[in-house]
Amino acid sequence: MYTDLYFDPIGLSIDPGETVAFELVSGVHSAAAYHPDNEAAFERRVPTGAPAWNTGVFDEEGRSRTVTLETVGTHDYFCLPHKQLGMVGRIVVGDPGGSATESPNPDGDLPDADRIVEEGAISFETFETI
Repeated sequence: MYTDLYFDPIGLSIDPGETVAFELVSGVHSAAAYHPDNEAAFERRVPTGAPAWNTGVFDEEGRSRTVTLETVGTHDYFCLPHKQLGMVGRIVVGDPGGSATESPNPDGDLPDADRIVEEGAISFETFETI
């Protein structure tokens, strides 16, 4: 799911209880929920009641880390080393909702949660060309 400094897909729709795999294609990256318990999150952009999750930083190409999401709503996440460069993503679990849908992400542009649900997944390339 990583290539250079963006997540691909940048938007993903899943059902509650599904597991998402973050695979490192190149570089050094992580994926962490915008949750107050995560370093550098600074604001909540996951539904209330959703636990914090963080893959930790990894640098071995081809390696993957997984996260299982149960809480319905919109979950924004970021790469800790590249957050300030706009490396952010969005997962919608079930139906859109929560604090992530109430304001734009301060660290980068993301697809609309309703569009993610409608399309199932939005590639970075498709999102950037619209």
